[in-house]
Amino acid sequence: MTNFLKLLLIVSSLSLLSLSAGARPEYLKLFAADPFSRPEWKQKCSTCHLNSEGSGERNAFGKAFAEAGFQITPELRRRFPDRFLPEGSAQDAKPAVTFIEGSDAEAIVELNGKRFVINTRTKSVREVEAVASNEKTEAKGIDETTQGTERREETRVYHPVDVRVINLPTAVYIPKGSLWADFTHRFPFSEPTNKGELFGLDSLAVPSFGLTYGVTDRIQVGASRSSTTLGRPILLFAGANIVNEQKGDPLSLMARVGLEGRDNFQRNFTTSFEFTIARSITRHAQLYLVPTVSLGDRPLSGDPTRNLPGETAVSLGVGGAFNIRPSVALLAEANYRLNEKSRYLSIGEGIRRPVFGFGIQKASASRRHAFSLVFTNGPGTTIAQRSMTRALFFSEDSFNGLTIGFNLSRRLF
Repeated sequence: MTNFLKLLLIVSSLSLLSLSAGARPEYLKLFAADPFSRPEWKQKCSTCHLNSEGSGERNAFGKAFAEAGFQITPELRRRFPDRFLPEGSAQDAKPAVTFIEGSDAEAIVELNGKRFVINTRTKSVREVEAVASNEKTEAKGIDETTQGTERREETRVYHPVDVRVINLPTAVYIPKGSLWADFTHRFPFSEPTNKGELFGLDSLAVPSFGLTYGVTDRIQVGASRSSTTLGRPILLFAGANIVNEQKGDPLSLMARVGLEGRDNFQRNFTTSFEFTIARSITRHAQLYLVPTVSLGDRPLSGDPTRNLPGETAVSLGVGGAFNIRPSVALLAEANYRLNEKSRYLSIGEGIRRPVFGFGIQKASASRRHAFSLVFTNGPGTTIAQRSMTRALFFSEDSFNGLTIGFNLSRRLF
């Protein structure tokens, strides 16, 4: 345990040091891309930092830029005329453009003091005021129809960038026509306290790969496949966003039904029903509650061809994501099986503890890609398997049983 804590402290310290050092050139690019930004500031680190080299404390503009979620807003331009050209300046050759979150076809354009919504699919142009008068027209994430960027900021809603926390699902918004890929890796079959193996990194890997597609702005479908070590399960699922914080609702609620079968969808079928309830704590953090019922659940098994009797499993998961920087979040979760039969106490060491874990996540500047370094005592990532600990393989599943892993998520289009 001592070696585990020492190594964890080293890894955490190095991660935090790497995050706190240096400037963020991607944010300078966002500033430079704004049509009103003054040319003399577009290449200077001192645009946002007191230090002309770019690292260290931010200046007044840098702090305001961060508070605005690293987005250029009309209010930011008005507050810092030394950084931006006047909106009516003759030097300005391009209109200001704000891309609407959750939409792949619409953007808001500011021109001559007026604001217009341009839709590339319908090839239409409408004034923002006119759009606001249409009984919540087209519910495509235009939560800024009358207030623009300022209204979205006032909602103070956390925006997840991955379809999962560690193993538990988030309620991330999947727009119509978008395709998301997620790839997970777990290393559950070694002694994590062995410092020579770096939390199990030298052991057998257990990968999983999945895709999620937005059929509409509320309905999504997907599939995933895990390795032979977990029985070669293929999961097919469909989900619906019932309410969404990003559209002004008090919380986000996603319902999902999944069917998974082992041996490449040939046997041991499990049907699962789950809800993901998400609530933002300001725009910097979000909490999750995930109740799940799985019918025909089976214990983890490395033999895909083995037919096993089914049980009903009821589990409850809780989790959270907490931003420590605009693009960096700390993750934590726990998921426990509530009914004793589904803990399989006679198999391996039995499930006597919740699946739990923690991690650190880094999002790209575009927020279309995320990488998470995680530590967890559960190898499974499907709806039914993610509440099973590594104890079913006769392995330690306490804090001493946390093993390393990672999640990759990418919005392809």
